[in-house]
Amino acid sequence: MPDLNLILKKIEPSPEEKTRVENLAKQLIQIINQKAQREGIPAEAILVGSVAKGTRLAGKADVDIFITFPLSCSEGYIKKKGLKLGHHAIKKLGNGYEERYASHPYVTGFINGYEVDFVPCYAITEGRELKSAVDRTVLHTRYIKAHLKANQKGEVLLLKRFMQVVGCYGSEFKVGGFPGYLAELLILEYETFMGVLEQAAHEWRPGYQVDLEAYGTASQFNDPLVVVDPVDEKRNVAAALTLQKMAEFVVAASR
Repeated sequence: MPDLNLILKKIEPSPEEKTRVENLAKQLIQIINQKAQREGIPAEAILVGSVAKGTRLAGKADVDIFITFPLSCSEGYIKKKGLKLGHHAIKKLGNGYEERYASHPYVTGFINGYEVDFVPCYAITEGRELKSAVDRTVLHTRYIKAHLKANQKGEVLLLKRFMQVVGCYGSEFKVGGFPGYLAELLILEYETFMGVLEQAAHEWRPGYQVDLEAYGTASQFNDPLVVVDPVDEKRNVAAALTLQKMAEFVVAASR
């Protein structure tokens, strides 16, 4: 068994790197929130994703800043004003941008060597208020920050790196693997990196279920692995995971 502490030192961001990214995010959030306040826009920028949760691997950092709006705002309004605020922040500190599209448009700025996504969304407090897929990200960040212990962040990094090496990390269609949020939930369920590997090696079979909040909805899904989203009982976090990638992970965990 390799020295996990030695591996962790190689894959976790240095204190300097963490500080640099966090300071950039704080600066951008301040720029957006001050602009919104001056113009009477009912929006608040917040940091989400692996940077906010402290679960990102060393190297290239993608910074995700979500610009949240009240549920009373129209979708057209939040798109228009959210993109405007994102462009304002990029103009202040960045040197280029791209407008991109997922469930709705967002803008990516290239700032101090980092890619920063500015994403308009609704400020929901529970899954049933969901208006678009991106709204859920704020709840995911809040849930992990509330439940993941400080000493488990390193366990998440080890699991993510293992998944990368095995070739099953990433939920995009061409990969069909484990999204980062799923790795975090598996650590919450099994507590450690080795705990996940042991469980996968000995117990995982097609249709295996994890339900952290005991919603009792896992049987509604027909996927190779079912992990009920703690913030949305009607969603399987592992829906993008193919049977092939699940099998590859189980085989690697068994070695």
